[in-house]
Amino acid sequence: MAQTTAGIGFGDCKVEGSPDNSNWTDFSGFATSVAVDGGERATGVKYTFDGDTAILRSAKRGPLTVTVSVAYTEGAAGPTEVIRAIYEAGSDYYLRWSPKGGDSAEFLYTTDTGVIKNPLYPGGEGESGEPVMVDIVLETPKVTKSAVA
Repeated sequence: MAQTTAGIGFGDCKVEGSPDNSNWTDFSGFATSVAVDGGERATGVKYTFDGDTAILRSAKRGPLTVTVSVAYTEGAAGPTEVIRAIYEAGSDYYLRWSPKGGDSAEFLYTTDTGVIKNPLYPGGEGESGEPVMVDIVLETPKVTKSAVA
């Protein structure tokens, strides 16, 4: 198979959050990375007396963890303060991202109802000139791929 020339960069990614899966807030200007972890499918393995290999079956998928790193800000409308309040209240939250920027017909990945798992309290080192970053860590049952309408 020939090498692709259609690979994309993640530099134009659009990242949004929502408390209700209806009203979305774009915080791409704060976000620096999106990472997805988990979701491993459980398997069952049994061996019989006859044969050298296992009987293997698939089972349920585990939850996913979506982590979005954002620049810490203290404005009331910024994602840090909004999502900190959602974390403290234990409220549901949704994330979605479009790697190519969110134009019509581009792929869009949307979480199911999720829970913010960590506080968004800032930390850092005094010697660093780097912007303060915090991680939005959302646990969700699944992510759905669709196309931007």
